[in-house]
Amino acid sequence: MKTYAIVAQVEAPNGPTEGENGQPAGGGLNILIMMVLIFGVFYLLLIRPQRKREKERQRKRQEMLDALKKNDHVTTVGGIRGVVSSIGDKEVVLKVDESKDVRLRVSRDAISKVGDLEDEDEKK
Repeated sequence: MKTYAIVAQVEAPNGPTEGENGQPAGGGLNILIMMVLIFGVFYLLLIRPQRKREKERQRKRQEMLDALKKNDHVTTVGGIRGVVSSIGDKEVVLKVDESKDVRLRVSRDAISKVGDLEDEDEKK
């Protein structure tokens, strides 16, 4: 067995140099470089586009809430549909039932959709 080990060392004198423990020199650095490259690829292909989409979604939602006005038909995140009766800085008063004059105060952030409720009912 020792003969083969000696022959292998003699046959490959131009191979990688060995460190103190018999491992190739610079092996830890190669692994570190590969890890950094893999993280870079993940960042460019997955993380960065997802952040862009999230920022765009938040911008559109903020524009929707800023454009909110009286008599808009809205749907809340809880599924309550109503008509905007009045708007404050942080809350909105919705008229839910006109015949009984039912009104609800909800947070402005609770509005999920702004649109014509009659058209949504006809589509179903």
